[in-house]
Amino acid sequence: MATNGGNLMQRTRCYYFYDTATPCNKREPGAGCSAMDGFNRIHAILGASDQCIATHPSDMCVALAALEASVQVQSSEGQRQIPFTNFHRLPGDTPQIDNTLQPYEIVTAIDLPPKGFAEHYCYLKLRDRASYAFALVSVAAALEMDGDRISTARLALGGVAHKPWRDSEAEEILNGKPATVENFQQAATAVVRNAKGYGENDFKIELAQHAIVRALQLAVSTEQPA
Repeated sequence: MATNGGNLMQRTRCYYFYDTATPCNKREPGAGCSAMDGFNRIHAILGASDQCIATHPSDMCVALAALEASVQVQSSEGQRQIPFTNFHRLPGDTPQIDNTLQPYEIVTAIDLPPKGFAEHYCYLKLRDRASYAFALVSVAAALEMDGDRISTARLALGGVAHKPWRDSEAEEILNGKPATVENFQQAATAVVRNAKGYGENDFKIELAQHAIVRALQLAVSTEQPA
């Protein structure tokens, strides 16, 4: 459904998940993953498992991950708050379970913290078409600047994993450092340090690094991609 809650609940994107004539561990646990040796150009390079290499399709969720939003959920047992980075799951051995929402719970709100990075931010989406296309790689970059130095950095990626991808180690590389291309490249290299391609999506590893550097440059300059 076209709602904020529906956007959170989108299932991961994969040709084989939609094609009921092919094996898919997400659709039928234990059936196998057709994407591993199949057409996997759009698939994950981070956080995947031997059970599933699908990616999460949302753009909004990538931005919410960078902003450190939280999800309010309600059930007959009461209310609880889920940090956004804990809402979606990596596939592991149970790729059929997309998130940490329990069957008896409903999403009631998404809370955004006061720190909105209103001056230095960028959402960069790289895709095959200019519109109506999912991201091959997307980057949400948010910076708090102290002169030419970065006091706080947030990076989240889409199109690369089963969930919006945050990397605190890469962010720490930027914190307290000058906003230079060299430091951006160092952070980008850190993000993909454990990346793995599956043949047709190998290009995403290099593409992600270029996208991170470009998004950080745009965030510093406050120029937004067309």
